[in-house]
Amino acid sequence: MANRLLCEYKDACTLLAFSPAPSPTAWQALPSGFFKINTDGAASDGSPSCIGVAICDYRGSLFAASCKFLSTPFSTEITEALALQEGVLLALDLGISHAIVESDALSIIQAINDGELGSDFGHIVQNIKNISSSFSWCSF
Repeated sequence: MANRLLCEYKDACTLLAFSPAPSPTAWQALPSGFFKINTDGAASDGSPSCIGVAICDYRGSLFAASCKFLSTPFSTEITEALALQEGVLLALDLGISHAIVESDALSIIQAINDGELGSDFGHIVQNIKNISSSFSWCSF
């Protein structure tokens, strides 16, 4: 039995080591005049949350960036929502009119796109929607 398990383990290690790598997704440039706003937030129990924003132009060059420590610890969802809010505020301050906003916080993106305002972060979603309505074109 031990020999069989050892052989199965070695076979599994061999399969994992030689499995084909996933094909990389090719970067595609944005249309001229568009900007991509990437946001992220970090939350940890007991430590103040922090947020970050990177805005790139249509060529993929960094145009502006921001990072902030928040005054208190927030939940992950609220922190991510605040990061998105910071992203659209920074873009508005910079006079950006055509934006694609990206975040790894699917629940926040869905709430913005669906207009769901009933959650703990609904007031932040409403702020994001209000700010983004100032752009000529904005997608989340």
